[in-house]
Amino acid sequence: MADAFGRPGGALLWPCATRAFQVTERGDLYNGVWAVRFDATGDGVAAGPPARVAARDRWRPELRWSRRAGDVRWMFEAVAFPGGAPGDSGLVVSLSALATNEGRTPHAASLSATLAPPDAPPPFAAWDAPDSLRAPLRWASPGTRGIANGWSETPVAGATFRFEATLAPGESRGTLLLLPTFALPAGELSRLALTSHARRVADTQRRWDRWLAEGTVFTLGEPETENALRAAEIMLLSCRERRGAHTVPIGGPFQYRDVWLRDGARLVAALAVVGHAAEARDLAAGMEALQWPNGVFLSQRGQLDGSGQALWAFGQALLREPPSAVRERAIEEAVEPGLRAWRWIERQRAAGRGSGAFPAGLMPFGDPRDGEVVRAPLVGNDAWSIAGYRALERLLRAGGRTPGADSVAASLADYLTRFRGALEATRRPDVPPAWTPGGHDWGNLAVGWPCEALAADDPHLAATARRVWAEAGGAGLVCYGARDSLHGYVGADLGTWALLAGRRGQADSVLAALLHWRTASGTAGELFSRAGDYGANLPPHPTSAAALVALVRNAILYDDADTLRLTLGAREAWWRGASVHGAPTWWGPVDLEFRAANGEASWKWTPVPVWTALTLPPGVRVRGALPPPLVPGGREGVVLAPPGTRQARVRIASAS
Repeated sequence: MADAFGRPGGALLWPCATRAFQVTERGDLYNGVWAVRFDATGDGVAAGPPARVAARDRWRPELRWSRRAGDVRWMFEAVAFPGGAPGDSGLVVSLSALATNEGRTPHAASLSATLAPPDAPPPFAAWDAPDSLRAPLRWASPGTRGIANGWSETPVAGATFRFEATLAPGESRGTLLLLPTFALPAGELSRLALTSHARRVADTQRRWDRWLAEGTVFTLGEPETENALRAAEIMLLSCRERRGAHTVPIGGPFQYRDVWLRDGARLVAALAVVGHAAEARDLAAGMEALQWPNGVFLSQRGQLDGSGQALWAFGQALLREPPSAVRERAIEEAVEPGLRAWRWIERQRAAGRGSGAFPAGLMPFGDPRDGEVVRAPLVGNDAWSIAGYRALERLLRAGGRTPGADSVAASLADYLTRFRGALEATRRPDVPPAWTPGGHDWGNLAVGWPCEALAADDPHLAATARRVWAEAGGAGLVCYGARDSLHGYVGADLGTWALLAGRRGQADSVLAALLHWRTASGTAGELFSRAGDYGANLPPHPTSAAALVALVRNAILYDDADTLRLTLGAREAWWRGASVHGAPTWWGPVDLEFRAANGEASWKWTPVPVWTALTLPPGVRVRGALPPPLVPGGREGVVLAPPGTRQARVRIASAS
């Protein structure tokens, strides 16, 4: 499948590595410190740039791209593996370059690979990049000594490796290069080169297959969605760095290689809901380092939504795990930072109540310098604080801290009342970005979900969705700033809100947009034009990956309520027979199978101690009476199964 974006590119990355290699639109490599520039020719004619950079099956992190010079086609294949740097912070790329003569006469093929400083200005810089490259960039080969930035099979003089061959018709010849993200001893590179490129590819595939199998397994009968989920999961697992005793979530492998609470919370939650509990738990613990002595969680100045997002992430990471000593200890360790954050928010709210300023009892103004881009009291700050309060109450109850939970619950009830009152006082039909005029839509788009500051059927949420989708030209992605500026994730929460509001078609339009706006490697971007130009905002972006994971998971299995909701937005194609294995929920892991065939919809799932809401396939209704113990749900096309139910069958007919 072709790349949705106007320029090809890819990421060669590995979990917990502190640098990654970007495959550029020219087919070069760049790690934030130095570049590897490839000049390929056929009979002295320069090969053109790659038309695409693609992952195998559009999800496996094994990148391929080709460049052609007449009858000579150069095929590049690259895969990353851990190695070299101390601990788990480094990666090495194994790159195979193969020239093939596709003509009927002999042709000369040549390739040069030059280690060079980045272009000025570079597309991104590694956070640990030196001010200048003091040591010369050099290659290693068998028998070389010293420190090197790359390895080749044959000796190299200087910073440029060269390969030349005369190819008979149909003949292929190539070479192997190893490219570390940190300069390594030549002997270490030679040792790593003892493993063939084919073996590296196979080993990497097996590792990722094993890691993905440890999480939730989705079998939907729709390869595009399944592969997009795998690509997103790989992105989420890879965007982690080790800082001290724990890992932290980073904002991307390239220019966003730092910790943002806004992005980190989404990454933690997405890993938690697809079964990577240990990784999510460790990331949540790593985020505790962002708490200031006064209790506030801040990663960027003026972004006062961070405290609520941190608490929400703690709840997402810890409360879906089955009971264990590890879980109990993690909850206990999260409770005290959570209470300090709650007290900090309460102090901010109290200051507002005493001042008489609008809005009373809500968060004060902030200047986020991002997102809403307005100096004002922001709706999103309050919505996320509400989400954080709800998560903290759950954590306290899970930890047996009932008095603390009751105190948080009381402040949550007051907060919700004041939030709704402030919204009515604006006299707006929708939810604005700020309580005062101005600002871009951002945190207000999360009010319905995941913050749940308003009920899904609140008309303000419908008006907000109607407004932002109209600006974008229809349900799907939303614009940010200008109409030609689409955002990859900020409006994706509206997809889950639409599911909860019974607007399945609009939710599916959001999913369709998330599936479309991906690179040929299967990963998504953050901000781009309708023509697919992402400028210097390099894909991939983990929050876009998290948005896709969350929406697909919620469409099949939604548990952020006192009722388990199954197949809330399952696509028609999935009803041919789908299954989900090992999905974490508030009530323990759940397996699910569902199918529609021969005039009947059927579900089979792990029983839970709460009611389960079953949503029928799109375009159908119940035919005849419901079999006991099923009862009608509160909405057309929904039936309810009592606690402990493990399977259900319903006769269906076309809704028309």
